[in-house]
Amino acid sequence: MSVLALTTALAAVGPAHAELSSAIRIVLQKGRHYDPADLFLRRGDTIILVNGDDSTIHHAFIEADRFAFDAGDQEPGKQATLTLKEPGNFIIQCGIHPKMKLTLHVQ
Repeated sequence: MSVLALTTALAAVGPAHAELSSAIRIVLQKGRHYDPADLFLRRGDTIILVNGDDSTIHHAFIEADRFAFDAGDQEPGKQATLTLKEPGNFIIQCGIHPKMKLTLHVQ
């Protein structure tokens, strides 16, 4: 393909979008840990918390000044969804396993 043909083809595609689309991130709750345990996200991104344990119940929650989140008791194999609308640093904890922590850094 010639340079002229390539330039014409790229021009036909149109301008690049400056906005990035929202992302969906899967977080596994297994073995009394979050995986990953630290996430860098943008406002509008969604986290899906999946209980990957065979017999352990988890209870993910956030208590922050700007908003709260409570997934309730999650049986094995169940999932909970959280869409992040506020910027800042937040910690998702487990109400059943206090050492389980997931740090969110939302821009």
